[in-house]
Amino acid sequence: MQHRMPLTRLDCHLFRGQRAAADSSSFVAFNPLCRPAQMVFAGATAIRDSVGSQVAYRLALDYFVSGVEHHYGSSAGASRPLGDEEGTVALLEEAFRRANTSVYGFGHKLAAGGRMAASLLGVVIEGRRLATGRVGNGSVYLFRNGELFPFFEAPEGGESAVGDAKEQPDEYESRNRSFIGSNALIDIEVASVELEPEDVVCVFSRPLTTLNETLLFEFLDTLRAGHDAAVGAGVAEQLCAEVFTEPDTLSFAMVACIGPEAIFCSQVVPED
Repeated sequence: MQHRMPLTRLDCHLFRGQRAAADSSSFVAFNPLCRPAQMVFAGATAIRDSVGSQVAYRLALDYFVSGVEHHYGSSAGASRPLGDEEGTVALLEEAFRRANTSVYGFGHKLAAGGRMAASLLGVVIEGRRLATGRVGNGSVYLFRNGELFPFFEAPEGGESAVGDAKEQPDEYESRNRSFIGSNALIDIEVASVELEPEDVVCVFSRPLTTLNETLLFEFLDTLRAGHDAAVGAGVAEQLCAEVFTEPDTLSFAMVACIGPEAIFCSQVVPED
């Protein structure tokens, strides 16, 4: 069996529109194990223009992060091999359920059951494994070898039908999947893939239209044509400006560029 070198380089770029409402969405990206090419990203948005939904998205994000930390601190999380598909997906599902239980329970304590609801999207990169999940809105794409792959199906109408947070009508909620806090049990859409060198992962707080996807492909194809030399600090902002008609209202976006198969030393090896 051929040994596969670890993917130890990951360039993460984040973007938030200048007109994105501070009281209706937020996101977080962190390295829970402080290891190369490890990352957890989560973004949450309020689905209604109400105090309850604004509290719900904050709680969802906080408890998602605590769920990730709890998993890695548990005996099961500490003993499992990093990057295995089953364990990485289990980590993601545990974090989502912890977020939902907390928001749902808090809502019922305040007699606000069903009115405290939020959209939550999460991504875990661990070893060579990427796992992503969502409850509500958002989109995730993988660009590999000149092809663009969506992880989730977009709702009918794409960006024009459903934007971020307050633009989302109750009609959409009633005919689509549940949201964090809206029910005691939730359906988590989960997808997982083994990463390859030079992959690019893109995360957005809203779904994309066919035109958005075409523009995204063109930008990433040009970006990867120059490999790592073309990946600058403002790549996420540039991408969103090319893909969306109103990028300044985007709640969050993340671009993760995977490096080559290589081992990066933690210190300089002295010459003889």
